[in-house]
Amino acid sequence: MSDSSFLQPEEWPFSRIAGYGVLNACPLGGGLSNRCWRLVLHSSSSSDLQAVWRPVSAASQAFGVDRQQEYQLLSAIHPCPFAPHPIAKTPDGILVEWIEGAVCTHSPSPATLMALQANIHRLPLPGWRLAVRQRAERYLAAISPEDKGKDLVSVCSHFFSHIPQSGFPDTCCHHDLGFYNLIQRPGGELAVIDWEYAAAGDPMLDLALTVQANQLDVTTAAQHYCRYLGADPELVSEAVQQWLPWCDFLAMLWYYAGANLWQDETYRIEAKALLTKLAVA
Repeated sequence: MSDSSFLQPEEWPFSRIAGYGVLNACPLGGGLSNRCWRLVLHSSSSSDLQAVWRPVSAASQAFGVDRQQEYQLLSAIHPCPFAPHPIAKTPDGILVEWIEGAVCTHSPSPATLMALQANIHRLPLPGWRLAVRQRAERYLAAISPEDKGKDLVSVCSHFFSHIPQSGFPDTCCHHDLGFYNLIQRPGGELAVIDWEYAAAGDPMLDLALTVQANQLDVTTAAQHYCRYLGADPELVSEAVQQWLPWCDFLAMLWYYAGANLWQDETYRIEAKALLTKLAVA
């Protein structure tokens, strides 16, 4: 996992957390809702351990991230070999295992990635579900009024009236299986981080998000995916194709919300590019 240098103690925002003493701390880079910290912790009842502090924040709440649900899911799938182990939870956030290794800089092979995708879809079903309209409306509520022009209103109206129904039963979905959320351990195995958007959901939406994030060919991805789960590659390809515009739509709203929350014009530029693409589609 990527990190910056450890800070001096006077720069830490906390000296103790969830019953552990903080020996070292450094902020992590990451997504809008993922302003996390790498920590070295000490406890009188255990040896020192490295962990990631994943806080509750205004951004995490605006993006619909529930840290308690994230902790519950990681606890339910423990000891999954490719997910971080949960350590502790508090009302202010959760502590999870720090995974040693390097963040992937590009997508692994489609066969490797689809094997990982299939394994996630075999995990126990979470007790909550990602509803795309509800998620889109949450992002929309976090967007600056100045960005809600007629083109955005028109695109939202279209997508809210065209929500795909793939017909596939719900599975456990990660909803952000991009290469940037994969860690290659020292032994070569892949681990998956940032489970904050994980929920029960349509596996074809999850697959579409993976295809989009890793710039995969839909047909190739579907063929590999179906080798592991026995589905019909043609039906999977059709379902993924139906969801891909929605992936762009959710990404557009996410960027607009980020532009407002973080006052970062680069997010607005990304959002406008996607709006132009969707408005003429």
